[in-house]
Amino acid sequence: MKKLVCMALSAALLAGSVPAYAADYITKVPHTFTAKVGTTEFTKDGEAQPLDVPIYIKDGYTMLPLRTFMKAALGEKSQMVWNNEDKAATVVWGGNLIRFSIKENTIAQNGKDLPVWGKMEVKDGRVFVPLRNWSGILQSIGYLMEEGDITWDSTTRLATIRAVEQKLDPSNGLEKPTLSGKGAQASYTMALTTQYDEIEPLGDGYFLAQKYTGETNVGLGVSIGRRENVRYLLDSKGKVLQTYDTGTDNYMEDGGERTFLVGRNTENGFGNGAIDWEGKTVIPFIYNRVEPFSEGLAAVSDKNGTGFVNRNGEVVIPLQFEEAKPFSDGLAVVKKKDGTYAYIDKTGKIVIDAANYRHVESFSEGLAMVRSSDARRAGFIDQTGKEVIPCQYRWAGYFRNGATYASDAEGKNWLIDQTGKRLKRIADAEYLVYADDDRTKPNQQKNGMAMTEEIVNLPDGDHEHVRRYFDETDEISYETYLLKKGLSEGLAPYWDATAKKYGYVNESGTWVIAPAFDAAERFQDGYAVVANKIKLADGTKDVEWGIIRNPNR
Repeated sequence: MKKLVCMALSAALLAGSVPAYAADYITKVPHTFTAKVGTTEFTKDGEAQPLDVPIYIKDGYTMLPLRTFMKAALGEKSQMVWNNEDKAATVVWGGNLIRFSIKENTIAQNGKDLPVWGKMEVKDGRVFVPLRNWSGILQSIGYLMEEGDITWDSTTRLATIRAVEQKLDPSNGLEKPTLSGKGAQASYTMALTTQYDEIEPLGDGYFLAQKYTGETNVGLGVSIGRRENVRYLLDSKGKVLQTYDTGTDNYMEDGGERTFLVGRNTENGFGNGAIDWEGKTVIPFIYNRVEPFSEGLAAVSDKNGTGFVNRNGEVVIPLQFEEAKPFSDGLAVVKKKDGTYAYIDKTGKIVIDAANYRHVESFSEGLAMVRSSDARRAGFIDQTGKEVIPCQYRWAGYFRNGATYASDAEGKNWLIDQTGKRLKRIADAEYLVYADDDRTKPNQQKNGMAMTEEIVNLPDGDHEHVRRYFDETDEISYETYLLKKGLSEGLAPYWDATAKKYGYVNESGTWVIAPAFDAAERFQDGYAVVANKIKLADGTKDVEWGIIRNPNR
């Protein structure tokens, strides 16, 4: 497999307006700080904080080192920079710059002056700030404080500050999977081995394995210098059924319908084509681009355009289009040379003229998403070209089990059915996508979950990208999303934080296969690929790959 990065989401880019922070995302955490004058006793919530110089009083104000309180209140992510020439310290925290000018005795947060009590000074190489000033500082960066939250006990010589920190918490108290059991040891059909450097499932218990013979990037990732790779067709037991190595192939990958897409250097130059599993050429190596087979045909492109060939490499639809998508539900999307779209059948006949739409997608469950001529609104057409759901949505997905997600013009997000009826409203956000739509694995089973993302402005002036996840029933936690995303044939690869390994759990969170892998893929047709990073006797690193059986089958 080209990238074995398990249970990870690709990052999404956000554009558009920035909403104010939502109270739902903010939790309030109270804190108490104490400083005892004449000692090095400084605490946060009863826990002693590092302090190697005594706290003292000057002009009636309790003086405390700036760095000490900064680290206690703001944490290790805060940083302090001292400018000796200006005699000023700048604290950096999130989106905040807090400048303490000793020379001018001023404090400013992001350029805005804050009230100052007492006089700051440098003593013993440290910047000391009157404790009283932390009321305004903390409030300016989002802490909640009230009158009387700073107190002084002259008997115990103890100064106390109470402040409420506002923190981002996007979980909204959603239930997480409860993991239980220990799981059994995996049943290997091919034992772990370093014989291969990649293994990709092809379905039906077959696999494409690759061994790097050129310069490589050893690890759970993509190879470099793939031209010299040796490729193998394996069965589920690891038996080599075919070996593919001419020294001329730049790449080889699953082409669907028991074929491989191959880029090959021939006597006529480099070209893209396809071979079957026995190694026989099914698409000649003369094309600029070749797409996987779908419903018996594959899209191919050369300098003249894009068309379709069959399993015999015969051109059945001339290369006359600018672009083409794979066949789905008997129809394929094509973009004509004039820039307009259409849907064609397997004879190349235009069945639906979609020239009135700016963009169109393939059919799924009898409906296809289309965008209006100004590209601002999305709707759905049926296979006669009738617009059954008007173009009214900013974004809409594909139908799965009779439903899809859509975002309306007002930014409200919905689950809708094939008649356009709005079944359920989900979180309002600027960004809505299918959460399990992996473009690198178009044939992988999708579990119909949506993800919203929005920029949340925090009380401290910084911001975070907040993602929320939904299935057809309601909002789910990120952890539940990870489990459901991996589910296939009743099991999902899942990370065990204690073992620091992947294993397999069922839908209820019970461990079925004990965590023992550094990487683990979903099950497909009864089998899954797993891998472990190892260190060899000479100290070099390698990866061993194996194939395991689904115990439920």
